[in-house]
Amino acid sequence: MEWSCDVIRNINSKKEKVYGGVKSPQVERLNQNYYHVQMSCGSPCQIHRFLAKNKQADDATQEFITIDAQRNCLIETDSEQNKITARQLNSKQRHTLISTQHHSFENVPIFDIAQYTVFQGSSYFDQLGNLVLIANYDGDNGEKVQFKKIFPNPCRL
Repeated sequence: MEWSCDVIRNINSKKEKVYGGVKSPQVERLNQNYYHVQMSCGSPCQIHRFLAKNKQADDATQEFITIDAQRNCLIETDSEQNKITARQLNSKQRHTLISTQHHSFENVPIFDIAQYTVFQGSSYFDQLGNLVLIANYDGDNGEKVQFKKIFPNPCRL
């Protein structure tokens, strides 16, 4: 069932409508400083907003893979440049982790657009802040296949 609502930021009893009429948003508290708001804009389109107490620190991505809530380290794809990147929330400085055309992805079904989809939902950060990049997919014979690669300290903190 689809529904819509407004997303409101409430700081010191001051309410601000951030979005109006958002269809079926998912909102979770990421940490002391951010809320993660996921919105759909059609298949496979998604928008991930990171709302901060201070709106100048807000951030967004359309190619979300995962985030380390402790370190505010965002992992996303850049489908135009065919790469997976890491960056701190509210920072423009991106670190390229790997090209999505790298030979290690030879059998991984990465689409030309929305390259994040095969990694989203299964990739995560371990307790040491290392990215565990995972793609689960069906092999040629219908068998379940998992690609897994670890990137130590991807935001280079």
